[in-house]
Amino acid sequence: MSSAPSALLEAAQALITDQIAHLRTLHQSAHQRLTQLEAELRAAERQLDELVMQGRFLVERGQPVPPGFTQREQQVRKDYEALSSEHATLRHTLRQLDQLIRQIEMSSATLSGSSEGEPADPWAQALRAQVIMGREEERQRLAREVHDGPAQVLANGLMGVERCQTLLASQRFAELGVVLDQLGENAREGLREVRSFIAELRPAKLDEHGLRGALLEYIRRYHEIVNASVKVDIDPLPRLPAEIEIVLYRLVQEALQNARKHAPGAPIAVHLHLHQGNLLLSIRDEGPGFDPREVIRRAGRESWGLTSMRERAELIGAHFVVTTRPGHGTEVTVSLPMVK
Repeated sequence: MSSAPSALLEAAQALITDQIAHLRTLHQSAHQRLTQLEAELRAAERQLDELVMQGRFLVERGQPVPPGFTQREQQVRKDYEALSSEHATLRHTLRQLDQLIRQIEMSSATLSGSSEGEPADPWAQALRAQVIMGREEERQRLAREVHDGPAQVLANGLMGVERCQTLLASQRFAELGVVLDQLGENAREGLREVRSFIAELRPAKLDEHGLRGALLEYIRRYHEIVNASVKVDIDPLPRLPAEIEIVLYRLVQEALQNARKHAPGAPIAVHLHLHQGNLLLSIRDEGPGFDPREVIRRAGRESWGLTSMRERAELIGAHFVVTTRPGHGTEVTVSLPMVK
């Protein structure tokens, strides 16, 4: 009978191994489709960019739009949006599969232990996987930022240079001067965007002046760019652990960017206070608000942005809440117990 428990564990281990193998097959298939989708998405993106640039050239030159051009652009845009939706859904599915595989592997580790005879540390494995996934998501976010910012500036600059070459060849010097002035202004705006982009990667103010100083500086720049009313009330704070400061900074940053996107022009209030041993952060906008249940019903999950914010908050032991309903704005609150 003494061998019975060992046999049961071996049988359980075999079942888990089979399940992991099957899940990895599904994961590989989904990953192959994701790779294919990314190639199709890049091709559709290039095609759409080309059509948009062609349309701008036609408008700038006062030339008529060819028959069917608008319909073609609309169809390409529709195809691009469909691919983007499928890509987002598949990425979510892959992430769920990754989590499921990690959870099963953690269970398997508790049964088998390591090859050296010591129990494997499943939480260390989960943490390593989380770090890897976090880095990958950050790279994807940076890629989107570069595409929407500096890449667009360069594309517009290239169009302007080609326009200048055309005007120079036809000796239309008065128009050439106007286009060159516009090119210079676009280049200066692009440089400001790149500098802002670099500053947001790792805000130097956070290292120099702490969380309060960095937030005040970011909100000042946000107000200048967005031209929205932002009320700020931040208590003087002691220096906090670096990981807490950067997470709270990113939460404010993400909440303000969400307000810029979904509640343009709406008044915003940012509060950060120490109260009864807790650090309390709130960011409220007076925009249109939304119905979280409707978002989940349509997408099958909470929005990616809110999920990312919630996960960041939980990593530092904070409690994250979003309060909103249609017509009553949106408020993000974070409560972090301060350990003495």
